[in-house]
Amino acid sequence: MVESAVVLAAGENRRMGASSGPKSLLPLGTDAPDGPTFLSRHLELVRRAGAERVFLVVNPDNRKAFEPFADDVVQLVVCGDGKERTGSSVSMLAGLRALLAWRPQGARTLISDADIVYESALLDHVAAARGSRLFTIERTNGDAEEVRVYGRSPAEPVLIGKGLSSGITGGLDLLGESLGLILLDAADTVSVTELTLWAVGSPPRLRPYGYGGRLSEHEEMWQYLFALGRLQVSRVPGDLLFSECDFPEDHVFVREELFPAIMRRDRDTVAAHR
Repeated sequence: MVESAVVLAAGENRRMGASSGPKSLLPLGTDAPDGPTFLSRHLELVRRAGAERVFLVVNPDNRKAFEPFADDVVQLVVCGDGKERTGSSVSMLAGLRALLAWRPQGARTLISDADIVYESALLDHVAAARGSRLFTIERTNGDAEEVRVYGRSPAEPVLIGKGLSSGITGGLDLLGESLGLILLDAADTVSVTELTLWAVGSPPRLRPYGYGGRLSEHEEMWQYLFALGRLQVSRVPGDLLFSECDFPEDHVFVREELFPAIMRRDRDTVAAHR
């Protein structure tokens, strides 16, 4: 079950080119300019999974582009002042703080990037999981941007990151590519908020103590949770359709091949449940 979601959409979109606008607002299809975007589809599926509140984290420069999504479920959370360069952990902290202002005891929460697309059956796997989980898919393609997870078992993950060589990971099993989908139990949303605040700080009142400081990506938080034994890995079947969007060629692939295939899969899933 998913009670709430924190969706990270505050990135600067350097690799796609700033002129394209926020990555998450790019269209998924080729035949309908007013059709679904990465973000609109993700929000639709998260709502369908039961989220009572979605905290959509954006940067102040792009706030107006995201305002149409705000309603009684989706709450915009503006992160930073637009001047300081920060990593995704700062965005995640802003979303988690908004979550705890809404529900101080925490809530079962899905944390995700906003530039992902997947078939609906994948989120069914996520929502059905128990405990706090980081989700991987049982395939890798060797892409330089691929975030891989290694461990002794899914119950004992050890490393998460890009570019991890066999010399580093020797003796560990490859647990798959991280989907950028993390489901936290209510209590862990509270502790992860404290952990992230410790890592990135709140200048000038509180200095950062994490290795990446204010530039920390959220994978650093999951690395800490692995070390603390607080986060396990769940692997979704490798034949489920999923992609993130890092480069212009990724967007072409999504629009021309992947999203049409996802739509066919979703129709088949609906038909099978009738």
